[in-house]
Order: sequence, then C-alpha cells, then structure tokens
Amino acid sequence: METKRKKRSASSIAFLIIIILLVLGGITLIFYPFITSIPSFIQRGSNIASWQSIKDQSLSKNTTTSTGEVPDTTINPKDSSLPPKTNVNGQESQSQNSTSLTKISDAEIILNNENIKYSAAEIFPAKLTIPKINIEWIANEGSDVPDLKKGPGHIPQTPLPGEAGRSTLSGHRTTYGAPFNRIDELTKGDMIYLEALNGNKYFYKVTSFQIVKPTYVEILNGTEKKELLLTTCFPEYSARERLVVIAELVTIFPLDLNLR
Repeated sequence: METKRKKRSASSIAFLIIIILLVLGGITLIFYPFITSIPSFIQRGSNIASWQSIKDQSLSKNTTTSTGEVPDTTINPKDSSLPPKTNVNGQESQSQNSTSLTKISDAEIILNNENIKYSAAEIFPAKLTIPKINIEWIANEGSDVPDLKKGPGHIPQTPLPGEAGRSTLSGHRTTYGAPFNRIDELTKGDMIYLEALNGNKYFYKVTSFQIVKPTYVEILNGTEKKELLLTTCFPEYSARERLVVIAELVTIFPLDLNLR
C-alpha cells in the first residue's frame, strides 16, 4: 500500500513538472519576439547615430576633394584669352560671365556622373525611411541570419538601389526589432526613402504587392525598371509565405538623368 502511494506521488510530481515546463515554454514562445527585439530597439538608435556620423565624414571628404577640383573644371572669367562680356554701357560684365560659366560647368559635371556605377560599400549601410508606418532603420548589405538580426538586409544577388532591376531588402516581421512588421499597411502611392552612405537619396513609390511561396525566387527577376522590393514573412508569426512590397524609383537626389 505504501509503495502504491509513493508511485502515485512520484507520478503526480512528474506530471506537475511537465505541466510547469509546458506553461513556461508557452510563455517563452509568446514573449520570444519581444525578448529578441529588446536589444534591437536599443541598438537601433545607436546604429542611426553611428551611420549619420560615418556618412557626414564621408561627405566631408568628398566635398573637400570636389572643392579642390572645381578650379580645374571651370574657366576663369578673368582669363585674358576670353572675350569680355559687355553691358549696354559698353562696360565689361565679368560677374555675369562667371555665373554663366559656373552653371555650364555644373551641368557638365551632372552629365559626366549620370552613368557612374556604385559599389555596395558606397551605398550600404543605408537609412531606410517609410513615413506612412513610422519606419526608420539602418539597412545593411547581406541577408543571412546574422545580417537580419541587425535590421533589414540587401540581398546581394539583386541590383543595387538606382540600378535597373529589383533591388531587394529583406527584414524580420516579428523578431529582432521586427523592422518590417507593418509593411502590410502600405498602399499604392506611399513613399519609401533610402539614403545611401555616399549621400545619394533614392525616392520610391509603392506600386503593387504580392504574396508568394519562399521558393518563388523568380519574383526577384526584374525588367529595365528601377524598383525596390521589401520582403518579409507572411502571415505574421509564420514563415509559410512571403509578403512582397514592390516600389518604383521616382527620382534620385542628386538628379538621375537616366530615369525612364
């Protein structure tokens, strides 16, 4: 009799332990997205500040270089070999001549730069901003698991922003800060902004949406259009499918003269 009681007691304790473990496992599963997001939220602010500092330093160097090269690409209006421009009174108007020549030089610089190809290191990390859903994240080059823990990542096999084709950013929807948690709230016409490390700003407008299987990689194949794709899991808390937001490039600052 005493042995039976001990067996029942041991069984009850084992059952209770199993119940406790199941409850703790359920609680952990429920709060897992929040737990993994805490470090990401803390790090996001410092990442943006760090990115801004790096970008400012890079632009400062570029500005210094450009300033030093300007005299070599413009014509000195005081050069005696140039015919002086005169006003109605017959007096030389060198200041007007200087302004005109400077404008021509700026236009030539834009024309010379329109076909420049940038590397991933010149663009990423880049700041992704979507005002409609209050998103501001630093997007990095790479879409592997470690990359996406930091925030949205550019899939290296796709074109870079501004190039023809479908430049694609992937991001988590429920964990590690869930940067793409609300992209399903976007509608046609909403704007997406991507500011590159080199100072280029890419303006995209949402045009369509698709829900596809994770194996449907053909969606990354674009046309001659310059597009940006945002991809994340669908539905929420599931990796069964992928939600894809498709946006088309509207303009680039500085101006892209090749936009169609």
